[in-house]
Amino acid sequence: MNPKYERREGEAPYEYGLRLIEIKVEQKPDDLEWEDIVEATGIDCHRDSLRKAASVTPYSGYAVAQYFKRKAASEEAGAEGGSYIKELDCKIAEARKESQRLFDQRREFNKIASRMGRMENLEDRLVEAAKALSETRPLEVNKALDSHYGQSEAVLCFADWHYGMTANNVWETYNTDICRRRVALCVNRAIERIRRNECRRLHIILMGDMAHGGIHVSARVASEELVCDQVMQVSEILAEAISTLADQVEETVVHATYGNHLRTIQNKQDNIHADNMERLIPWWLRERLSGRGDVTFPQADYFEFLYIPVCGYNICATHGDLDSVKNAGKTLHTLFAKKYACDIDYVLLADKHHKEGFEELGIDSRIVPSLCSADDYANGRRLYATPGQLLMIFVPGIGADACYTIRLDEEAGA
Repeated sequence: MNPKYERREGEAPYEYGLRLIEIKVEQKPDDLEWEDIVEATGIDCHRDSLRKAASVTPYSGYAVAQYFKRKAASEEAGAEGGSYIKELDCKIAEARKESQRLFDQRREFNKIASRMGRMENLEDRLVEAAKALSETRPLEVNKALDSHYGQSEAVLCFADWHYGMTANNVWETYNTDICRRRVALCVNRAIERIRRNECRRLHIILMGDMAHGGIHVSARVASEELVCDQVMQVSEILAEAISTLADQVEETVVHATYGNHLRTIQNKQDNIHADNMERLIPWWLRERLSGRGDVTFPQADYFEFLYIPVCGYNICATHGDLDSVKNAGKTLHTLFAKKYACDIDYVLLADKHHKEGFEELGIDSRIVPSLCSADDYANGRRLYATPGQLLMIFVPGIGADACYTIRLDEEAGA
């Protein structure tokens, strides 16, 4: 126990105990526990019994003692002493408020530290699992022998897969098996277009909501798997897809942001935007693809925004849950120009599950269609969009020379 709580010279044992209880109740120090008081005073009772006896209800033993203590002091001091007692009460009240404020701050700090600890633990476990899987199922380089590389670069957007979601309505049928088939179809069709344009470098943008999550009751009901399982499964699907695509080009660069469906707190007003389980996916991918020297993961330095230079043109990509396609170009260009002294030529958004484009002041803004298409929420509002993903081909001096909407519905041809 801290030496400052030791018994004073000439202090009676009972008064010593009362002093320690008063310090514990009034000041709430971190270094004085009820067990410490029991041991210091030699009271023959359990620490919880002492805590309950000193509970600050109006009629607890501690409250009664304080009442008569103040009353006796007031009667001895008389009228002049009464004002002193009132002043003392005010100071005690202020001390209690300050103590409660510090307690609340410590509680919030502990909550944040706990979340950070869980996130770091998950990251460590993911790294271990990825390394173990790489030993049994390595993702190795297997370049196409007949590849011809020019100067063009491809940008492939993976957005709104919502792996784990189930839907069965007039517009759409969707589940984890269909998700896997559509990913395979998207990869095959992207490879055909990348080879056709002889792309030298491939930029893959993970634009968020790759798994469905469980932020709403409806999302949990419409999910086939637990949220953690969704993250692990979709991470491996992504790793295998990226490895297959990387075999078609000289270099592959993977950029990742996060969506809103994997936030850790249901109420978005109470949630910190970056407190998101989707940020674990790049950890898995880095370790899973660590054996490939031709796949890189640049550090994202702009919070939830991705800034991607391609063939001399600058792309800003973000999930889009906080943005409008008609305003994003001006807003993000202003932000990057003022804060980072960077220009924006293209803006890529997701989240809305349909394709849409808008150009203003030379800034081309696009919404990437979703892989999952119309969920039950969209069906309830009679909204439908064709499932797909976006592939853009950039050429130096020209910019986005081709924009392919890779359709992934059953009726779409190759």
